[in-house]
Amino acid sequence: MLANATNRIRLFHGLVMILIIAGSGAVVCPSRAGVGEAISGTATIDTQPPWVNVDQFPEYTVFQGGDTVLFHWQSGDSHPGTVPEYFSAAVLIEGEADSTIIYYPDTADYSWEWVVPEVSSANVHLEVQARDAFGNLTTGFSNSFSVLSSVTNVPRSPGKLNLAAPAPNPFNPSTKLSFNLPEPGRVSLTVYDARGHRVRILLQGHRQEGDFETRWDGRDDRGQALPGGVYLFVLDFHGSNQSGRITRKAVLIP
Repeated sequence: MLANATNRIRLFHGLVMILIIAGSGAVVCPSRAGVGEAISGTATIDTQPPWVNVDQFPEYTVFQGGDTVLFHWQSGDSHPGTVPEYFSAAVLIEGEADSTIIYYPDTADYSWEWVVPEVSSANVHLEVQARDAFGNLTTGFSNSFSVLSSVTNVPRSPGKLNLAAPAPNPFNPSTKLSFNLPEPGRVSLTVYDARGHRVRILLQGHRQEGDFETRWDGRDDRGQALPGGVYLFVLDFHGSNQSGRITRKAVLIP
């Protein structure tokens, strides 16, 4: 009987209605249409590399062996990499890496203490690399500065920027900081903790040339007493003919 039947297929709102007309009656057999739709998520392609900003040193900056140099930089990306090796910083002396660290991007602000080795070079700089999750790479650089062996005689004179070692060191409750400016200019003397976070600005502004002295009492800018540990004192100077940065270290006794 089905062999002589007339089959008609109609589509009603996604259903295939099979109407079988077979002699004495009609049978309606609904069946779901074989029509489907797949929706995929939007693919993300990032061609924008990370950004890296490295703090620069004043022109003619010189450090000596044993000095502590405080490097500072900022980095970020909308799709940061997840591999620690994607984030590195290195100090290059004459093009060769002296020290290298991995900085994992748990913050956008980074600092690194580097102790100057017993070498002499006029071609030293910091190189910072950041790679995002798509492989885009950015390399940031500080400007070059010089390092001298600690045995090199660099006498203090009215014509040279100088920051004396803090005294006493270690100290509690305070230590004295003496410095010399070779000419009038803008100067700042800032205290950082061992992680590179700024905790106190001891002075900032324009000063005449000559000898100066100030003290730090182990407190931050809000007047709160700080815990014992290592602290860095950074003197920055910008004059008409000379500029420079000097860093000294001291230990606050709890």
